[in-house]
Amino acid sequence: MTGVTRAYIGLGANLGERIHTLADALCAIDALPETTVAAVSRVYESESWPDPTSPAYANAVAVVETALEADVLLRLMKEIETDLGRTPGPRNAPRVVDLDIVLFGDEEWEGTELVIPHPRFAEREFVVRPLLEVDPLVTLPDGSPVCDDRVSVGRITGALGTLPGFADLTRGPGDKEPSEEWVEVAEGGAAPGSGQASATDALLLLERSVLEQEGIPYAWDPYAPELWTNPWGFKPRFRLMVPGEHADRARRLLRVVVSAPSAPESYPDGGDETE
Repeated sequence: MTGVTRAYIGLGANLGERIHTLADALCAIDALPETTVAAVSRVYESESWPDPTSPAYANAVAVVETALEADVLLRLMKEIETDLGRTPGPRNAPRVVDLDIVLFGDEEWEGTELVIPHPRFAEREFVVRPLLEVDPLVTLPDGSPVCDDRVSVGRITGALGTLPGFADLTRGPGDKEPSEEWVEVAEGGAAPGSGQASATDALLLLERSVLEQEGIPYAWDPYAPELWTNPWGFKPRFRLMVPGEHADRARRLLRVVVSAPSAPESYPDGGDETE
């Protein structure tokens, strides 16, 4: 490619299968003309902003090398959002996927559809931390370094591992090595491979407490069951995730929990559909 610019793309989602949607979005970006994904941060979970009662977000930042102009890249990314199921809605409403240009080389844009650098990105931890992860030396168009001293909103609450299919391009904190994969150990309250039906949220929370007691790191996908308020008329599947190195031990512990006589009983059809 000639005339290549290094762009930094923010990815976010707080509805549906967040991690897989972000991976699909990044695959679609990589398939754009004269565009290549060069690196991606780990996926972080963050509080929804500005409404912390909405489902938590999964966020990442990707480094993209492209010969496209910034406005063309943005237009194509908005088409990707639509293809992945995003529909028009109020500003800052929950969304299936959100793709934004954070920085685009040393260029500055000021328009109705595109502003670069992305407005107020330096205040948002869910942008700044993964951005510094993929490029600790990244600078603003005026040459000043990006740093985390202005972060005030969008607090990160956990790490969800790597995007599927992008482990080789994932950079961990403080180094250039691939990050560790996080894996699912429970979904809807049943440990994978247990043959059990989906249990109540109470069982999922019991499983979480077991991991906490044993000192095993964990994260939720899409978010913790107690945050569910049924605003969209459906109940998501909750997945309990742990780092790969802890997966076997976690599954053994959770199999004992699921099979215990005192474990909460399952709801018919996999869930209670009341708030």
